[in-house]
Amino acid sequence: MDKNLFEKNFERALIAGQKRRYTEAIKILEDLAARGYADGGSPIGGKSGSSRSADQAHPEIYLYLARSWHAEGKFARSSYYLRSYINARPEDGSGWFFFGRSSLSQGYPERAVWALRKSLALNPDSIDTRALLGSAYLRCKRPSLALAVFEEALTLAPEDQRLNQGYLNALFVEAVRTYKRGEVDLARQMLTFLINREVDGVVPRLYLAHSLRDLGYLEEALGEYTNAGSFAPDDDSLIWFQISVYLEMGNTEEASRLMATLGEDAQEISPGLIGLRIVRSHLEKDSWAQATQAARTWIKQFGHSAQIHALMGEAYRNLGDIEKALNHFTRALEIEPRDQSPRYGILMVYLSAQDWGGLSRELDKALKAGLDRETIDYYQALCRANLDSDPASLLVDLQNEVRKRGAVPELLAALARTYFRLGMADLAIGWYQKVLDLQEDNEAAFLGYLACCEQEGNHRRLEAAYEQYLSRWDDNEVIRKEYVSYLEQHERWEIAADQIEILSAQGKVSNTDRQIAYFRRKAGQWRKAAILYRSMLKQKPDDRTLLSSLVYCLDRMGESDAALALMKSANRAFKADADSLLIEGRLCLRSGKEDDALKVFRAVVDTYPMDERGWEEIAALYDRRGVPEMAATFRQKARDNLVRKTKKPVKKR
Repeated sequence: MDKNLFEKNFERALIAGQKRRYTEAIKILEDLAARGYADGGSPIGGKSGSSRSADQAHPEIYLYLARSWHAEGKFARSSYYLRSYINARPEDGSGWFFFGRSSLSQGYPERAVWALRKSLALNPDSIDTRALLGSAYLRCKRPSLALAVFEEALTLAPEDQRLNQGYLNALFVEAVRTYKRGEVDLARQMLTFLINREVDGVVPRLYLAHSLRDLGYLEEALGEYTNAGSFAPDDDSLIWFQISVYLEMGNTEEASRLMATLGEDAQEISPGLIGLRIVRSHLEKDSWAQATQAARTWIKQFGHSAQIHALMGEAYRNLGDIEKALNHFTRALEIEPRDQSPRYGILMVYLSAQDWGGLSRELDKALKAGLDRETIDYYQALCRANLDSDPASLLVDLQNEVRKRGAVPELLAALARTYFRLGMADLAIGWYQKVLDLQEDNEAAFLGYLACCEQEGNHRRLEAAYEQYLSRWDDNEVIRKEYVSYLEQHERWEIAADQIEILSAQGKVSNTDRQIAYFRRKAGQWRKAAILYRSMLKQKPDDRTLLSSLVYCLDRMGESDAALALMKSANRAFKADADSLLIEGRLCLRSGKEDDALKVFRAVVDTYPMDERGWEEIAALYDRRGVPEMAATFRQKARDNLVRKTKKPVKKR
C-alpha cells in the first residue's frame, strides 16, 4: 500500500477535523478505510487472511471517523467505528474513553461507566476520563461513587473548574439523599458547605432549613426558609413553612400575620393544618416529589390520617408510581372507610396506568360502595372502548360523553380508537391528533396515530410520524423494526441503514453488518458499504458474495485498479469459478487492460464452455476492437450453448 498517499490524506483529514469541517474529514477517512488502510490492505490471504500486514494497518482511521461522526451527532455510527478501533487496539485507553462518551450521549450511562473504567485502568492519570466517569455515575443515580471519582480527580487537578463543578453537583445530590436517609446533621454540614461554595438556590436552602428544623434549630431554620423564599417569591409553600416554624416557636401572632398575607383565616390555626396546607401547596404547583416529602414529614410529626395518605396517593399517581399510589389510597380507605373520595383516586390511578382490566374490576367495587352512577358509566365506557367491546355499540355513548365532558384526553383517545376499529381511520387520525395536542407524551395515542397513517397510505405523513415517534420513544424495538421494513419496502435505503445502526447500538439486534452494508450499497454509499464488507471479509475471507460486493463498491468508488488487484488475489487464493473470473475480466476492461481481459474470458470458456456469458464477453470485446467476424463467431457460440441449456431432453421409450 502507498504509505505516502496514506500519510498525505490522513493529515488532510486531521486538519479538516481541527477546523470543524467534519464532512470533509469523514469523506477522506472513509475513503482510506474503504481502500484498506485501516486494517492493513487486502482482506484476502489464504483462508486465514494471513497476508494482511499488521504493521501497515492504521486503525486510528476508525478512531477519527468515530470522533467526526460524534461531532455530527451520529452517535450510533460513532459507536460502530469505536468498536472497530477497540478490537484493533484494546490497550489504548482513548478508544474506551470515546466509546464511553458516545454511550453517554446515546443515553446508556451504565455502558459508559463500564467503558470509562476500562479507559481509566489503562490511563489512570487522565483527568478527562475521571470527569466523564463522575458524570456517568451521576447519570446512573450513584452520587456517592461520582463523589469519590471527583474527589480523586481533584487531588490531581485541584484548580480544574470543571472537576470542581462536577464535585459540587455530586455532593449536592448526595446531601439530599443523606437527608432522606435520616442522617440530618451530616446533611446540614454538606449543604452548608455547598452554599458557601455558591451552590445556592431554592432547593439547597430548603433542605438546609429542613435539616435545621429537624435538629431543633428553629430560628436558623426560619432564616433559611426566608432565604429560600428570596429565590422564589411567588412560591406560597415557602411561606407556609415559615408559618409552621413560627407555630412551633409559639409565635402565633407572626404566624397569623403571614397567613393574612396569603388571604387565609388564622382562627383555627394549628401545626397539623399548616402541614396539610404545605402538602396541598406543593400539589397545586405540580411539585409531586416535594409533596411526598412534606407528607412524610407530616406523618412523622402527627401520625397517620386518611387525608394525608390520600394526598400522598395523588402525588405518587402523578409521579407514575402506581404501586405506591394504590397503597396510599387503600390506606386512606382503611383509616376512614366511610370516606369514598380515595376510591375516586384509585380509579384515577388505573386510568393513568391505562390498566383497563384493573379499572373494570375496581368499578365493580366502586358500584357496590355507592359511587355516583354518572362517574361509573363514564369509566365503564372507557373500559369498553379499550377492552375491545363491539365498537358499533360504543360509538354513540362515546360521542355523547365527548359532548358532555369536552376535550378529556382519555375520552378523545377512546373515541379515536373506536373510529379506527370501525374502519374510519380518516376520522380517527384527527381525534388522535387532538389527544397529542393536549398530551404530547401520550404514547398510546401516538401509536394509534401511527396505525391510522399506515392505514391511510399517506407515505409522507407516515414516515414523518415514525421519525417523530422514535425521536421521543427511541427504545421501542418493535416500532423501529416496523419502520425499517417500511423503509426497505419503499427503497429508502440510507434511512433504513441508519435505523439498523441505532438498533445495533442499542443492543436490540446483532450481526447486522451484512444488512447495513447491503442498504448502504443500494443507497449508493459505496465507501460506507466497502468498509463493512472489508470488516466482514476479515472473518469470512472465502465468502464470494462479500468479496464481489466489496469489489463492486471499490469499482463504483473509482478504484477499479484496487478492485482488480483484490479480485486477482482472491482468484489465486481460492478456486476460481465462472462468476469470479467474469468479474476479474470485466474489471480488466474497466482498467483499460483489454489483453488481460481477453485472457481471463478465454479461461472462462475453456473451463466453463457451457456458460454463454464467457462467449458473450469475448464477442463484446471483439466488437470494441472492430473485428465483427470474430464477434459474430463467439456470439453464435453463446447462442448455441443457450439453446442446448434450454432444450428439453427427449425421453427414451
